[in-house]
Amino acid sequence: MKREIEEHRKTPVRYDCDVVVCGGGTAGFTAALAAARNGADTILVERFGHVGGTLVNGAGPLHSFFNLYKAYADAAKTQVVQGIPQEIVTRMMEASGSPGHLEQDKGGNYDSAITLIDWEIFKDVAFTMLEEAGVRILLHTVIADVIKDGGRLEGIIIEGKSGREAILARTVIDSTGDGDVAALAGAGFVKKHDTTSVGMPFGMTNVDMPRLVEFCRERGLVNQLIEGDKGSVTDHVIRLGFELKKVPEFTEFMEQTGMWGPLGFSLHEGEFTYINSAALPSVDTTDTEAYSKAEIALRHQIMKLAAMLKQYIPGFEHAYVSWTPASIGVRLTRIVECEYDLSLEEIVSGKRFGDEVYLYGFHDCAPRITIQGGGYYGVPYRALLPKHVEGLLVAGRCITSTWEAHMSTRNTVSCMAQGQAAGTAAAMCVKENILPRGLNAEKLRKTLRSQGVFLGDAS
Repeated sequence: MKREIEEHRKTPVRYDCDVVVCGGGTAGFTAALAAARNGADTILVERFGHVGGTLVNGAGPLHSFFNLYKAYADAAKTQVVQGIPQEIVTRMMEASGSPGHLEQDKGGNYDSAITLIDWEIFKDVAFTMLEEAGVRILLHTVIADVIKDGGRLEGIIIEGKSGREAILARTVIDSTGDGDVAALAGAGFVKKHDTTSVGMPFGMTNVDMPRLVEFCRERGLVNQLIEGDKGSVTDHVIRLGFELKKVPEFTEFMEQTGMWGPLGFSLHEGEFTYINSAALPSVDTTDTEAYSKAEIALRHQIMKLAAMLKQYIPGFEHAYVSWTPASIGVRLTRIVECEYDLSLEEIVSGKRFGDEVYLYGFHDCAPRITIQGGGYYGVPYRALLPKHVEGLLVAGRCITSTWEAHMSTRNTVSCMAQGQAAGTAAAMCVKENILPRGLNAEKLRKTLRSQGVFLGDAS
């Protein structure tokens, strides 16, 4: 028999702000920067002790600032995502935390140019950028509930080391990834976790990368490769993907568990990180128990795979696991019902919109699914506007309801661009004393253009 506890409590209002950004991940970090830079008193709430989310907790190369120009002979190389996301890369390069945008020597029909960052350097650079913008940052803090007046969202309830407290805000941005705030606020949503998998990349140190690449080349296993200068006399491997399933000792193990790849990169000599293989299908990570069981199972997978790599693959003989993420990588859970829902057909045909707030040209199923002709498509402002709730914007992997469309919009650079759009819109709403649904999209587009966002030619 299900038991319930009825609670009556008074929660102190600790903070009052213009914009509260819920979740400091890939979209939320950028949203907070954009909101604050556009004049809004901004608070960023994050459950971990750093910002960046998937960008530093499991994403390998950032996908993608560019169109898929290497897959089409007539496609011109175009940096589709600019603005704050590009500024982040520039700041990382200045801090010796990124080699910038690198063209793929092999695998350019999946992503023609990839962008790598040093995750630990990013954590420092990100805090510096947020501090410069005047963002108030609350770490180790979770969102427990929302504050509503009728259909309007007016703030959130948080819980951290100071206990249970309230934040009042003129505009709220849900960048939790799982659409937690939208769900609590009564927005419509669907769950799509059964269409994809969760994963957990890891890193190993003392890997002989030249020996590993030689073995993979001899066996015909390499599917992605970038070589360049990373400060080593002998080790020039920066990006490597290979088909481990083709090695007999791994085939059965990987097929039984749903593992694939791996893909990984190496910014430092002897390091091979973001080894992306461990996977589990159909996990609902909005369910605490399911989330916990998946995390445990994936950590077991990692240690088993690492031991097998040491035993069977040349180059890993003296390697050891030196990094695992803070939590598993989640691709898809709740999709919030917004005023517009992009379809796969619109994405692959390069559809443009009058209210588009950013452009994007990458699809994670390439080369099987690509934007036609190596082009790019627009994402309308309406796609960030939840139905049924006022005062709320969403940004990140909680838009586009079909798995095929979501495999484009959920990627890191797309989420960063969504964040800039949502944060800018939120700040403009505060200035004009209006709700997000009433914001003039052309004014928003003009502001975004002035702040470096590429919106291409008018259509």
